[in-house]
Amino acid sequence: MRVRKFSPLQIPAKNVPNAVRFYREVFDLPTEFGINESRHLYFDQHAIVFTEDPAAEPITVQVVVRDHRESVENHFINYEVKESKPAAESDDGRHIIFYLDDIDGNHIEVIANK
Repeated sequence: MRVRKFSPLQIPAKNVPNAVRFYREVFDLPTEFGINESRHLYFDQHAIVFTEDPAAEPITVQVVVRDHRESVENHFINYEVKESKPAAESDDGRHIIFYLDDIDGNHIEVIANK
């Protein structure tokens, strides 16, 4: 996927290496190689930090992509990512919002071009 916006940059996780792997594979985000490789990904030269916190409440992560609906749907099929609820059209009618949950129960809104 071609990510255009990603927020927030701090995400709670029960198992950090698994969370990093999920976001790296699903959203094609680059990894910081070296000592922080299992904890950090990058977006737009900013670290996305996964913090191990088994008691953390789920948050909502918003990911805006340059891709179109069909491309995003195919990407989810290829990575066996299940939607948590049906996709919806944005209020302006120009975008499609996909709803996912990560492996730690955080909610993800993927906003794609229609």
